[in-house]
Amino acid sequence: MSEVIQSMMKDNPVLAKRMNDVRESLASNPIEIMTIPSELCPYKKCDGKGWLWFKDWSRLNKKDEQDEEGNWIKGEWLAHCDCYEQLVKQREVDKKLDLSGIPPIFSDATVRSYDVNKFKSKENQGIAAMAKKAAGNYVTNYEAMKKQGKGLYLYSKVKGSGKTRLASSIANALVKTYGIDIAFIKSGDLITQIHNTMNKTSETTRSDIIKTFRNVELLVIDDLAIKEATVFDEGIFYDITDFRLEHRKPTIFTSNVTIDELERIYPGGRVNKRIKKMALEIYMPEEPVRDDEADSENAELEKLLFR
Repeated sequence: MSEVIQSMMKDNPVLAKRMNDVRESLASNPIEIMTIPSELCPYKKCDGKGWLWFKDWSRLNKKDEQDEEGNWIKGEWLAHCDCYEQLVKQREVDKKLDLSGIPPIFSDATVRSYDVNKFKSKENQGIAAMAKKAAGNYVTNYEAMKKQGKGLYLYSKVKGSGKTRLASSIANALVKTYGIDIAFIKSGDLITQIHNTMNKTSETTRSDIIKTFRNVELLVIDDLAIKEATVFDEGIFYDITDFRLEHRKPTIFTSNVTIDELERIYPGGRVNKRIKKMALEIYMPEEPVRDDEADSENAELEKLLFR
């Protein structure tokens, strides 16, 4: 093969020059990065997987060996790209979001994409804009809020006004920005989980569930006042909110009543008093947008069905 190449180089001076240039280049710098750069890498170095493949051409026909200090000298090896740590952090964030309980429909929701113009009246657009501003500032100032154990209480009497969506957006942003652990649960689902522990076949205990929602760094309780609470329900929410208040753990609530009006649903008066110390009230628009969003989505899909 070498004779063939030599013959080609003899007949083609341009090829000969290129081969000599390559040989001289490898002689002066025999280590080459074999990984093909991709746009998937923010540094445009690796293929987006966080690793670089190195090859030392000076060791092409040599076996791997150890130096006097026991370090391996190899002809090929892999090393972390500059983007590797970012990829690891992103995987951790994705895992936390997967385990958070945030409704899948809001898994990509952001505070920035919260569209206040979906509300029809100027008054409600203004209310939505204030709520959006408060949500963004809460994320920005989370460390200060965390020190005080302060959360948010998003409320409006109307269903479908964007309370759950905005709460999910805040939770998503906090995980992505600060890497915190969160838990998102509807109040009714929380009570159902507790009741299910009373089943003799359940491997989870009531204390296991309560401990989880007591200790998570950020807890989101959705639809807090969706129904009249029993004494049992009130005891569960008191247990969780009292612990989180004492340990300054931020909690975000959504509800269809004000904090003061919670006393009608939790007549013992203990739940609303604790929430009042735990969270800042954020008024949401008294206008549903969920039905309009559904109509818009259906209209787009109908184009696919009936075009």
